[in-house]
Amino acid sequence: MSSLRKVREEIITLLIEHSRIIYSVTGDMAVYYTSWAEDFENNKKTLEKKKVKMQLSEEEGDELKIRLIQNFSEAQAFKMGAYVNLVLRMDNIINYPLEFVDMLGNINLKEKKEKEIKKRYHKLLNEIIEMVDILKTTIKHLRDQPDIVFENTTSIHELESKIDKTYRQFLEFIYTNVEDLRTLLRVRDSIVLLEQMADRVHDIADLIRVLLYQ
Repeated sequence: MSSLRKVREEIITLLIEHSRIIYSVTGDMAVYYTSWAEDFENNKKTLEKKKVKMQLSEEEGDELKIRLIQNFSEAQAFKMGAYVNLVLRMDNIINYPLEFVDMLGNINLKEKKEKEIKKRYHKLLNEIIEMVDILKTTIKHLRDQPDIVFENTTSIHELESKIDKTYRQFLEFIYTNVEDLRTLLRVRDSIVLLEQMADRVHDIADLIRVLLYQ
């Protein structure tokens, strides 16, 4: 095995581990949301534990990022800059779930359309989880089955369009139905975060496509 190929496989192995952390944090975000939606006040202790778990995952992701940069920033890996860029972008994704759960703690839904708002949150979160799951699979295929990576990234692109539609419908719904301005702005800001997270995953899919031809 050539030195360059060995470096590439070692980097992808770290990326696979990192993608699992992203998926774990995203799943924890969804579980946090479910507990919040059921009964925020009575589930505060459970929610705090979940947030701590997410923060620990973020630290684990940071450690992986640092290890990758330290191990592969030497001259032998100069052709691997796109892979290092990939892990930096992936690491950035972890921030969105943490910011989202922080925002939820400040939202007190007392709206007539509360159930519908929660239903729309649920739909958007499910689509985000599906997208991150495909990303995890894509990174694994980058090592094991590169011939289907393009197909994986196409699925991410299609899902990003679906998420964008869900987001815009959600936005229109709250502008029409949420009466309290503070609640409106906080709900809006929280779903903007989810939409931005989907955009970042979409950007990563584009970068992965570039890697296919290197």
